[in-house]
Amino acid sequence: MVYVLKLAVNDLKNIIRDRMFVFLFFAYPVMLIVFSRILVHLVAPRIEDVFPLAGKFSVVFMFFTIAIPMIYSFIVAFLILDERDEHLLAVLRVMPISRNSYLIYRMFFMSLFAFISLMIFPPLSGLLEGTEFSYFAYIPVAILFALFTPVIALLVSSFASNKVQAFAIFKIGGTVFMLPIFAFFLNLGNLKYVFSPIPNFWSLMSLESVLQNGTIDIVPLVIGFVYHISLLAVLFYIFNKKY
Repeated sequence: MVYVLKLAVNDLKNIIRDRMFVFLFFAYPVMLIVFSRILVHLVAPRIEDVFPLAGKFSVVFMFFTIAIPMIYSFIVAFLILDERDEHLLAVLRVMPISRNSYLIYRMFFMSLFAFISLMIFPPLSGLLEGTEFSYFAYIPVAILFALFTPVIALLVSSFASNKVQAFAIFKIGGTVFMLPIFAFFLNLGNLKYVFSPIPNFWSLMSLESVLQNGTIDIVPLVIGFVYHISLLAVLFYIFNKKY
């Protein structure tokens, strides 16, 4: 536990030293909240006659819930890349904390902040006013979305040899992981399952139930957790084999 606290303090110091990390860690979540408030109170009323944006607030909320864990996964991935370049992962073999324990900590440290941001966002965004939204039903869904943070971070860390490649993977991954949004924006019905191989599709399915009915749809939630944990196991194995 002492080593975990020391690592956490060290991570926060590293984040504060880097302006980009500071922006992503502190400013970006605030910007999402501000943007959503502007969307609700300034933009939507002005374009209501042209495009009823208010009816799509739940989809906008889904978009932001995907973006939040991706923000923190970016930080984790680049922290790991820095440590890999400095050969810290090799040094861990002779440290009191095991390499696996360190990687597990690294993966889930930022997931905690992603979860906190996901829990703070709904009441502050203004996007869910007048819906059947239930905080109790939302908690396990927020955990599932937070679990997406280590999935992306490990994906990038495992296949990117340098930061340039990491940026490229993030761009491609960001596009792919946003695709399931169209299934809910366009009301595709059963055709939406075309996007089911994309892991956060199941997170969005769970979230849709919470937004529309205020209840948990246990089937997509369980599938989502199994899918994410399986991906984490595979990516963890690949990362350990390569580095």
